Amino acid sequence: MTTPSVNSFGTQKTLTVGDRELQYFSLRAESLEPYAIDRLPFVIKVLLENLLRHEDGIKVRSDDIKAVARWGE
Repeated sequence: MTTPSVNSFGTQKTLTVGDRELQYFSLRAESLEPYAIDRLPFVIKVLLENLLRHEDGIKVRSDDIKAVARWGE
């Protein structure tokens, strides 16, 4: 069982496949537009999505997510 994400960036989305609903965290969310996510290397995007999924306000904070989103600036 996993702890739900704080989802402070509003990136959690639902994808319906047949009769199943799957949750994922979109890097194309409007709240991430200022960070130019498209310029990031793939491996950093994977890390960023993982941080969004595990954001709990303690171990993973919104500031951590912003720092990774700004990678390479």
